[in-house]
Amino acid sequence: MAQIVGIDGGGTHTRALALDAEGRLRGRASAGCGNFQVLGLEGLEALLGGLWPALGVGPPLDALCLGLAGAGRPAEQQAIVERALERGWAAQVRVVSDAQAALVGAHGGGPGLVVLAGTGSMVLGRNAQGVQARAGGWGPWLGDEGSGCYLGLEGIKAALRAHDGWGPATVLEERLRRGLGLEDWDQLVRRIYSGELGRDGLAALGPEVLAAAREGDGCARQIAAAAGEALGRQLGAVARRLGLGPEVEVAGVGGVFAAREQLWAALEAAAEGVGCRLRWREPLLPPVLGAALIAWEAAGLAPEAGVEALGRLVAEPGPPP
Repeated sequence: MAQIVGIDGGGTHTRALALDAEGRLRGRASAGCGNFQVLGLEGLEALLGGLWPALGVGPPLDALCLGLAGAGRPAEQQAIVERALERGWAAQVRVVSDAQAALVGAHGGGPGLVVLAGTGSMVLGRNAQGVQARAGGWGPWLGDEGSGCYLGLEGIKAALRAHDGWGPATVLEERLRRGLGLEDWDQLVRRIYSGELGRDGLAALGPEVLAAAREGDGCARQIAAAAGEALGRQLGAVARRLGLGPEVEVAGVGGVFAAREQLWAALEAAAEGVGCRLRWREPLLPPVLGAALIAWEAAGLAPEAGVEALGRLVAEPGPPP
């Protein structure tokens, strides 16, 4: 019986599923950060070593797909494939970015756009000819607009401006101080510049900012609107480069989209401003099943049958894949 494993490694969480050649679920496992830029080869090997027992399968697999944050470049992907083959993890190994796994899952391998907004953010698209393009994904200090990290950092900035008296009053001043466990804002300086408060800690504040926006706080609403606008402009840019349109299907993946209503109006308007009309759709498959679909094809199985079989997993009662 064929053993197929798809792994979705994001900036905060890693999810893994094991399937057989009929698309039946054989095991699932989860772990922490799966970002290759954080882990490196040795850390990735340790991560997988912890996943195999929980999955109930182990090397050698028939096919393995690793969809990893921080592994979107050919040199990184090749290094991971070489390590995987050297260790005998699977007969067929595919390494893609977590965004690629999300795109394949969202549209079942077909054309469309996906916007990821979790700890980090980026937009990835594919046209009917199989050409892909991306925008964003440059990390927290160079981009990641619209991500949880972006929302948390912008929320802190607004809170500090209010605290110093040169910015408008906002509930974020008190809400984020409590969320960070600070007695006063002066304590933040050491936590930021020592690296103690990193991407994950900032991203954890994103839901607080979106909740304040939903409750009508002016500063929080401006931050949410700016996040949506940035993501909408990125979506429009990718759609234009791929020749998609005039109406394009877009799916959103990541924790920020739990509050999509706080972003959508600005996101949609920004995309329309560059000539792209968006039509929202729920992803056909979650990113971990996007990775599983890539592994399915690598095992020589028909992609159409894979979409159908994995779609049944989504529809089954119980916890989602």
